[in-house]
Amino acid sequence: MIVSEYVRGLKNNYVRIRELSLPDERKYQYCIMKRGGITGLLSFEIRYIDSDAYMYYDITSRQNLSTLYSKKPLDRNWVISFFTSMKRIKDEAVRFLLDPGNLVWNPSNIFQDLKTGKFGYLYVPYLNEDNGMSEMMDFMVSHVDYSDDELVKCVYSVAEQYKTGGDVYLSDKVYSDISGLGLFGEVKRDSVAPAVEDSVFETEEGTDSSLEKSTSFETGNKTGKDMEVVYTQAEKIGNAFKAPDERPLRLKPGLSKDSGSKRTTGFKELLLRMRTRDKKFREEYDFGYGMDSQAVVAEEPVYSDPELNEDNGGTVFVELPQEESTHRLMSETGRILHVMSENSCVIGKKEDEVDLFIDDEGVSRMHARIFKSREDYYVEDLNSTNGTFKNGVRLKPYEQRKLAAGDELKLAARKIIFS
Repeated sequence: MIVSEYVRGLKNNYVRIRELSLPDERKYQYCIMKRGGITGLLSFEIRYIDSDAYMYYDITSRQNLSTLYSKKPLDRNWVISFFTSMKRIKDEAVRFLLDPGNLVWNPSNIFQDLKTGKFGYLYVPYLNEDNGMSEMMDFMVSHVDYSDDELVKCVYSVAEQYKTGGDVYLSDKVYSDISGLGLFGEVKRDSVAPAVEDSVFETEEGTDSSLEKSTSFETGNKTGKDMEVVYTQAEKIGNAFKAPDERPLRLKPGLSKDSGSKRTTGFKELLLRMRTRDKKFREEYDFGYGMDSQAVVAEEPVYSDPELNEDNGGTVFVELPQEESTHRLMSETGRILHVMSENSCVIGKKEDEVDLFIDDEGVSRMHARIFKSREDYYVEDLNSTNGTFKNGVRLKPYEQRKLAAGDELKLAARKIIFS
């Protein structure tokens, strides 16, 4: 499993991966990657720190998919853009005699530019580990827009066939299957997803077909596929993902196996419950890829009060119900900017993507996030350009720090008080 970490440079932010052994930089793949200029790949360099070698990838002004789509579904436009990008980056790798199997596909290491919507990928030379495609499939299945039946059937079918055929299926057949499932209907514009009219897929006959030529859904025999077969395939994946020996059920914090959370028996039941907006079911249902960030908290000492062990003259201790406290984000002057009525608040200047909009040229589009984990609140830097500071200490990209009432947060030049 690839272990990556986020670091901040003087002007840029990076994700870095440690090489287990010192690389031979004379080898072809290292030479090509250091040269750069390959469209779609994040810029690459090797740095040596205390006799250890690290691969650095520039992620400035980008967000990883896990963060970017933690609160919104993957719609039809995004799926088209992603598979278009997948084909292009694989073709580009082959053009430079690189191995497409060395591309990293887990959602936390695929980045999108918030301005252009273009994807940026990590390429790890001579990768000898899992490339994370299984996690990407789980991510798509659990985050797909369940209000779009055709899209859901398409994504489930792709995930099922990947589970059966592996990388051989993804090398070519997946593109014709997506086209055949009637995915390319009328698509709405999205400021994050790349332009769809530039997307081109190869059909089974080897010809190119533009996505914008399709203006309506093709169903039934027009696609060359019986939709009942698609339902059958989708039902298989519903059962496959619940297999205890392959991918055990993961419950979110606060849940236990005895809490009544159960997996669906098939795709049709899953689709029905998702369509009825069963929020509790959607939150407890997990395909195996845990997206919730777990902040590491230092263990606090437990003190005992000797007076509690003495006789208090017959007074009985009565446990009072805990009062619910509402936290606020306030300006330096005491003006309330946001009330933490939800468990998460994204701060930035991309108005349609954030919960607290700050119109400041130094603030990134998605700058920071304040979220609740169990009983505590944390601040997380979202790979911002000018940094997030807690009480004067700068956070690393995606670093999380526990908050207490009165803490001062600084986003570029803007100060926010957590109360």
